[in-house]
Formats: sequence, C-alpha cells, structure tokens
Amino acid sequence: MDSALRCAARRLTQSIYYYRPTDRNLLYSSLNQGSSLLLLMLLDNSSMARVGRAIRALTWLLVAAALLFSGTASALLDYDYERRPPHPSYPLGTVIAIDLGNTNSCVAGYVPGHTDPMFHLCIPSWVAFPDDGGVLVGEDAMNYAAVNPEAAAFSGFKRLLGKRVNKLYEGGFVQTVIENLPYKVVEKDVRPHIEMETKDGLVRHFSIEAITTAVFAKLKDMAEAQLGHKVHHAVFTLPQQYCSDAARSAVLHTGKDAGLHAMRILDEPIAAAVAYGLHGKLPDEGNVLVLHIGGGTAEASVLTFATGVFEFLGGDLDPFLGGDDFDRNVMNYFIGLVRDKYGRDISNDTAALRKLRTACEDAKKTLSDMDRAHVSVESLVGGVDLSEPLTRAKFEELNHDLFPKLVELLDMVMSEAELKKNKELVTEVILIGGTTMIPKVRELVRDYFGGTKELNTKLKPDEAVTFGATLLSHPTASGYPCMGVNSRHQIGVQTDNCYAYDY
Repeated sequence: MDSALRCAARRLTQSIYYYRPTDRNLLYSSLNQGSSLLLLMLLDNSSMARVGRAIRALTWLLVAAALLFSGTASALLDYDYERRPPHPSYPLGTVIAIDLGNTNSCVAGYVPGHTDPMFHLCIPSWVAFPDDGGVLVGEDAMNYAAVNPEAAAFSGFKRLLGKRVNKLYEGGFVQTVIENLPYKVVEKDVRPHIEMETKDGLVRHFSIEAITTAVFAKLKDMAEAQLGHKVHHAVFTLPQQYCSDAARSAVLHTGKDAGLHAMRILDEPIAAAVAYGLHGKLPDEGNVLVLHIGGGTAEASVLTFATGVFEFLGGDLDPFLGGDDFDRNVMNYFIGLVRDKYGRDISNDTAALRKLRTACEDAKKTLSDMDRAHVSVESLVGGVDLSEPLTRAKFEELNHDLFPKLVELLDMVMSEAELKKNKELVTEVILIGGTTMIPKVRELVRDYFGGTKELNTKLKPDEAVTFGATLLSHPTASGYPCMGVNSRHQIGVQTDNCYAYDY
C-alpha cells in the first residue's frame, strides 16, 4: 500500500501545478483519502520501516497541501487560460507510441492515406554489444547471444529503470531483481549496470538507461521505415506502479537520447482501457479491473471512470510473477529429465539453457490453444536431441505454486479499492500481457468474479497497451489525446500537452 500512496502523492503534487479551479474539490478529496490510507498503514503494520515510509508519504501530502494555499498556487489559479499560446500542431503520422516490455517491446502509429492506417511492430527486448563496438537489438541480439551469451541483456532489465541501488526504499527491491536476473548486474555510481564480456574476455558495463535507449532507437527506426519519414515525438507507456519521478524521468531522458520527445507518459492500465474503448463505454463512476501479466511482472489495477478521466482506486504489483517464472518451472522439470534420462547435467550450461528456454516458451504458447505440445531441441548437449511431450495438465501441475499468487494479487488490489466484498461493482475486466493467454489464468480470473464477467481479451494481449497509446496520439480519433471534460484531463507528466493546452 505504501507504493500506492507514494503514487497518489506524486499525482497529487502534479495536479497542484496543473489543476483547474474545478479541481479544487478533487485535491481536498485526495488529501483526505491519502491521510486515511496512511492511518490504515499505521494500524495494520508494526514494522518500523513501514511506519517510516508512511511518515514520509504523509510529509509529501502535507507539502502538497501547503503548496495548495501558497502564493504560487494562487497565482496559477488566477492564470488566464484564455490567453494561452496556441497549441502546437502534430499531424497524423508524426507521433508514435512505444511500450517497453520485459520480454517484448512494441511501437505503433498511423500511416496517413493507407486503407489500414495503423501499424504495430514488436521486437524481443534483447540488446547485445558485439566486439566491434556496435549495438544489436531484438532478433539480431538474440542471434548474437547464441554465439556470445555473455554480451547480451534481456528479460527484466526494465524493472531496474530509474532505480538506485542504495536508495532506502528501493535497495531491497533492486537487490532482489538482480538476484533473479540471468546475467550479472553490478553497482556503478549508485546505479545498476549490466556486466557484459567480449569474446576475448574484455569486461564492459552498460547502464539500464543506455540499454533502454538502444531499444527505443530501434523501435524509432522501425517506425520511420513504416512511415517513410523521420519522427521526433512519442507517447510512452509505463506500468502504474512505476510511478516514481525517477522512473518517469528516466523514460524522458532515454527517449530524448534516442531522438524522441515524450509527448506523454501514459499508465499502461489506462492505455488498455482506451484500447477497448471503455472511455466511451463505461458509465460515470464505472469501475474496471486491468490485469497485466507479462514476461517478468504481474500488475493489477482498479480504475474508476469519473468526469471523463480514469482514476486509480487501487494498484498492486508482483515484480516476480510473469511468463519467465512459468518457463523456469518447466525448464527445471526438463533439466531433471535430461539428467535422469541421459545422464547429462545442463544446469550450468548457458548455451543449452538458452535452447531449452526457447523450446519451453514455444511449448507454453502452443498449450494456450492445444492440450498437448512438444519440447524439442536438436543437439541440446553432447549429441542429445531432446523431444518430449508436455500436456496442459502437466504444465499446470508444474506451475501449481504460481497460480495462487495471481489470486493473492487480485485480492490485494480489490481490497485496496474497497471492492473485495462488492465484486459486482467491477463493470469490466481487461486481461493484457502474453501470460494472460494461459487458459488456467483466464479460468482463475473468471472464477474470481463468480463466472459473471465477460473478460476483455479480443485484442492481442501484448499489443493492447500500444494500441491504446496510439489512439491517444491521434489528433482526431475517438481516443483523442486529452481525455476529460470540464477542463479535467488525464494525468501524465509535467511536459504533457494535456496540461499546457486544451485540445
């Protein structure tokens, strides 16, 4: 809950600088809710560390309250919005949408004049640094890693974006992430850096920001190839739990380094809700639960739609529940099978493990549509060709420890939103992220709501976020960039044009 409160405080602070007079009641209400959440934390938790974080969060709210009544805020209230300069024009096809994922990253946009104007492209979130000093991204990086696995980063580095190793409330999280990554991460200038090694043994360190910049630059190049011209503006998406100014600032700077100005930084659950058209479908004060399970993390959010904008009632994140964890359990099973059947131990064989990981992931995807798959790897190790069946029932058995975590995540977010005892008040349920294609995951979510909710799954789960962000980059589409009525707009970042201008 403390992370949710920090997010609320950040959003409240932003709203003070960019609110309209009609938002005064919203600010008072937010301060009241924040204080109530704090009291709950103090009552429910005895840990002094948690209490310390709660006190700091309350300080944020008190500072926000002080700013509300300061001369600066008063001057903003007196600002003549009718005398603002005209907003800049961003024609169709000049703004793209980018979604950085732990497993895959995507870019989307509009090509004016085409019958099917929207394009959507995804690449694996892999980056490799060859000995020649170049940079490889996506499939090229994966192929290079097969030759030199020590020179590639993949799967999970997003969780370290904007983090510091020695920060009080981040240090423990960062260390846990580092321990679970399949490559070496070291501290350098208080920031996590990925250690890579050339074929001749030269050790090099690359910041998370540098690796992210490489992914953004690749996606930018792909978009420009589709559009036939350069692009310099983008809408970026981030998980709702990545609400710290450091994380969002890191996106702004890495985007800039890649040649892209961040028009907006949009919360992924909001982008998903827009993708399914809920901003035009939900009744006022209607609620939606968004469950996002990707390759490395799982996030659940409850949004309410009020006065034309989505607001968060609750959000929770499990940074170690994702497709990689399902793959790892299946891999461990086959590592044991290879040991027992062929007498070969591949638990420390990097090359063999990469081959096995790919095969297990392919089998998992097959089992989303079929009851039976095969895990096949030619020349896995020492002349051993692996070809073994894997049924959906066996897959679920191997991952029996992960499914309860999903239910726990739903319980946490519904409790925070004060809807756990009133699940019927959740109007819509959206599933995004490739891991939500696992049939057992969908079954658990459906059962959680008593089988009464039709799950929103029509869009490809790994494309929904980018699709929604693309709608919000369109100057005239039904998504429109600045959602809201009565001068209230969806919160993004301080550079968000929705604050500076009324579209």
